Amino acid sequence: MAQSLDHKNLDKCWKDYLVGWRDQGLSLEEMSLRCKAMGHTCSPSSIKRLLDLPLEIVKAQYSPRPSTIPPELYDDVRKTIIDLYQEDDEITMIRLLLKIEEKFKLQLSDYPIERIRKEAGFVSLNVRHGHSVKLVNRQPRVDWCRARINEDCSFRRHVFTDESMVQLDPNSRKVWVLSTARERRIKSTFKFPQKVLIWGGISWKGVTNLVIMSESCRVDAPEYCRILRDGYIKWESEKYGGKSLLVQDNARCHTAKITQDFLAREEIKVQYIRHIHTQMRRVIEVDGGPVRE
Repeated sequence: MAQSLDHKNLDKCWKDYLVGWRDQGLSLEEMSLRCKAMGHTCSPSSIKRLLDLPLEIVKAQYSPRPSTIPPELYDDVRKTIIDLYQEDDEITMIRLLLKIEEKFKLQLSDYPIERIRKEAGFVSLNVRHGHSVKLVNRQPRVDWCRARINEDCSFRRHVFTDESMVQLDPNSRKVWVLSTARERRIKSTFKFPQKVLIWGGISWKGVTNLVIMSESCRVDAPEYCRILRDGYIKWESEKYGGKSLLVQDNARCHTAKITQDFLAREEIKVQYIRHIHTQMRRVIEVDGGPVRE
């Protein structure tokens, strides 16, 4: 006599059989015949009811990470966390927790890390990118600065000048919008934003007058002489009385004969910022020793 199929005494493997048959596309009647062939009596309606039962989900045992650090390890863990942030200020929480677990065999939650980070004075700031100095150029620049310090040079009569291209359109990376109006963060922008070329300088006694030119302006020797005439000569006479040093780089418009004649005629004293490859050549000649100007 065939055994009646009941979900209460049904072995788990039977539910697997039924699910597998259903996935193969068998009808309820076909599944009923297969059950009967295996020695079990089960009507199509019973099979449907069994298939509609919720699957038994076995949850993994919850093992929370401790939110406190053992007292005997606290000082070492705290020092390690501070050292990791000082070595890599972009380290993620996951990587930091893995390093703590690897070193101390200790699984922690985020809370003690955040607490130690706050107590140590770490704050979260937006990244600001600046120009990177090549490795071969760093030591000559340090040597030059040390030489000026040894000479007790405070650059009180130096006027540092240069030209720079400035973008007129805003370039903000953050906006503050309501969570219900996220579409406001989309801003229209031009593929080629409008720019202007600006000449200016800084000194111990303040900033020079700004000379603003169009983006298409070509700064050649005559144009540079006009810039100095409009933005520098009168300002320098009022601030320094002809005793300052105009500091500029070795751009072609700065070293052209027309510019040199103009500087000599106006009695403007100039100090050039030497190209770094000249300093590097001298470093090589002295076998890596410091370069003193």
